Amino acid sequence: MTLTLDLIVNWFSSRLADAECRLEWMPLAGSADWCLEDGVVTHRSKGFFTIVGLRWTSPAGDFIQRPFLDQQEIGTLGFLMRERDGGRQLLVHAKIEPGNVGLVQLAPTCQATDSNARRLHGGDSPPFIDSFPPAGPDVLYDVAQSEQGTRFLRKRNRNALVLASGEAPVPDTHRWLDVDSVLDLMWQDYLVNTDARSVLVCAPWQPLVNRVPFSRYGDGFGSELAASLHSSSRHVSLEGVKQRVRGLRITTEDPNVVSLDALLSWHWSEEGLSPVDGGSSLRVRHVGVTVKGREVPAWDQPIVDSGSAGIVLLACARLDGILHFLFRAHAEPGLDNRVELTPTLVIEPGDAFDETHTRRWPGKVVAQVRQSEEGGRFYRDTNTYRVVDAGMAGEVDPDSYWLTLGDVRQLLDEPGWLTNEARSALSLLLPWM
Repeated sequence: MTLTLDLIVNWFSSRLADAECRLEWMPLAGSADWCLEDGVVTHRSKGFFTIVGLRWTSPAGDFIQRPFLDQQEIGTLGFLMRERDGGRQLLVHAKIEPGNVGLVQLAPTCQATDSNARRLHGGDSPPFIDSFPPAGPDVLYDVAQSEQGTRFLRKRNRNALVLASGEAPVPDTHRWLDVDSVLDLMWQDYLVNTDARSVLVCAPWQPLVNRVPFSRYGDGFGSELAASLHSSSRHVSLEGVKQRVRGLRITTEDPNVVSLDALLSWHWSEEGLSPVDGGSSLRVRHVGVTVKGREVPAWDQPIVDSGSAGIVLLACARLDGILHFLFRAHAEPGLDNRVELTPTLVIEPGDAFDETHTRRWPGKVVAQVRQSEEGGRFYRDTNTYRVVDAGMAGEVDPDSYWLTLGDVRQLLDEPGWLTNEARSALSLLLPWM
């Protein structure tokens, strides 16, 4: 582990030195590519994404309005995998994004929007985009999953794992790493990005590690994970959970898309779009970026700055001696299907909270990591992800469900059941695999 971490740190330092990355805050009016048009922030190509206004009523009955990222094209998040010396390796990307804490983090082999794949920026194609066709004999997993439904409007991305064919040249931005080494890095702060976490959690686990999943360690928490993977909850029917979520989707109203000018209590300034009353630290800013080695070496873009950190807590406990995990059916205004299962506790970056929110779930912290969210759209939007062992499972609120890892695996095999936060939280279990 130390050798791998040292290799990554040195590689990141080299990448940053070569890239000569620079960020510069600027007003939207100073951009030649972006503008406010008909109440929407849009790119001159009409591609990439837009910033729109959204209004909705929360499940608690609160009327909420704020800017949202409207990016309904489906992008590609994909890892190439190969066999080497009896084991498996992943082609990882040391990807520089303006919103990453530390600027560079490990990303999937290919992390590309559809607009980038179509080269609407006028630059090069995203690296390895041609290695991820929609179908083929080497595709082990290819399912569209949701992105953050509290920031994105109906955004989904393909999560794909593909066996590499041949020995294509590997640029300095990419390296082959053993799968176990990549999984070990899941507990390192600000190192593995949210897209890589999502793909590796979604990917079929047995082909990924080339052994029985969660057999890496013979006892302790790892053995409980293995038993949970081979179990289904006897206290709740997974099909019943799906039916309940489907019912909530029907009764949850869609949000209303409005002009940014129609958002009450929001205003424009030289620093971007901000709330007037200070009730939220969230704002939309505009940043100029220079990075050598990207598809285009310089660009500018809107970016969401939440201004404070959040927390995501996934509780686990035992029912009938089997480890279960607690998820909630949760409506988010930006989700394409309105409602998905999310972790036990989610406090979004930018929302006020203190540690009293987590005291309802005391127990042993079995894994924890600090992670900045998608750095191409969010400026240092950080969450502390935590898996807490609460001991024995107790009664829970309606629309909360104790599920085994076997139940979770079935949900991952289909699109649209688990939120982005749920998948990132589950990635903390992968080092035991």
